[in-house]
Amino acid sequence: MRKLFTYVSGVSRGNPGEAAVGIILTDEQGHVVEEVAQLIGRTTVRVAEYKALIEGVRKAIDYAPDEAVFLTDSPAVANQINGISQPREPHLLYLNQLALELLAQLEKWRVNYIDREANGTAHRLAEHAFRERIRSERQRTKLIRDIELSLQELSLEQLRKLQAFIQRLKARAA
Repeated sequence: MRKLFTYVSGVSRGNPGEAAVGIILTDEQGHVVEEVAQLIGRTTVRVAEYKALIEGVRKAIDYAPDEAVFLTDSPAVANQINGISQPREPHLLYLNQLALELLAQLEKWRVNYIDREANGTAHRLAEHAFRERIRSERQRTKLIRDIELSLQELSLEQLRKLQAFIQRLKARAA
């Protein structure tokens, strides 16, 4: 692949708060090569932005492009990666160094700042990770409620068999 464009966005609901990353990799013609929408735990928005870039670089390395362009809606991350400014906090300095080490594995790269509207798809992917978690939690809650209703109809012997089955299932998962 000659040129790969990677749009990255890190989002945090609260600062710190639950965070997610959204990443889109496209080829020169704008065709989507890969998309990522992933929750990353509780952190600050700046850490989420760095983690989005780091994950985007890892994904780009897999494609071995001649040139990789990373587009972020974080002016701070773009400026810090490009050496215009330096992170002040040690944990951000670590993430900055990690990103630069990964970028060094690419033949040619650059990190550019773009405004949020131009990076909307990556941002929406990060938000999508939150929606998927909420949807999954709702499905889990409904399933537990349905199981609880079904349990009420079982005899004591059936409940004992079910308990033994659950223990075997848990043992296999461990």
